[in-house]
Amino acid sequence: MAKEQSLLLLMWIVSVLLLCMTGRRRVRATILLVLIFQALTWLLSLVLTSLALFEFPVRELPKATSINFTFEFILFPTYAVWFHYTYPERKSRVRQIAHYALFATLFVAFYSLIDRFTSLVKFHGSPAWLYLTFPTALYITRQVFLWFVRKEPGKSAAGLSEKRL
Repeated sequence: MAKEQSLLLLMWIVSVLLLCMTGRRRVRATILLVLIFQALTWLLSLVLTSLALFEFPVRELPKATSINFTFEFILFPTYAVWFHYTYPERKSRVRQIAHYALFATLFVAFYSLIDRFTSLVKFHGSPAWLYLTFPTALYITRQVFLWFVRKEPGKSAAGLSEKRL
């Protein structure tokens, strides 16, 4: 149990540091990305845990919800923020698809390692469905974010330019 708690604390520390590294110009965009992805992962995780595709034996708020608060509300949204800030928006479609594939593969590998070596998450079956759900959540987050950013005067079309944020 101490291993899991230490790992959760480490995830919080790393996530907060990474969010702080986004820069002062990107604070509003970072908050928006985090909130959009939190809403998506919260809803998706509730559905997937109710379908018994996976469970979280060790979680911070066991009486409140069946999902892991750290994963869904800080770690994965931080990961999504870095996905969007490193997205190759002016590159070829192949490069953009490869970006989705890389981040999905790293995500599934991380989740699989957590499943194998800790009690933080337990899969019931193969985690291959994550290759569909996670990139879909990233895509939806990106589209909603771009929709919000396009409405602001003086922003670039993608809204991710360092000069503009």
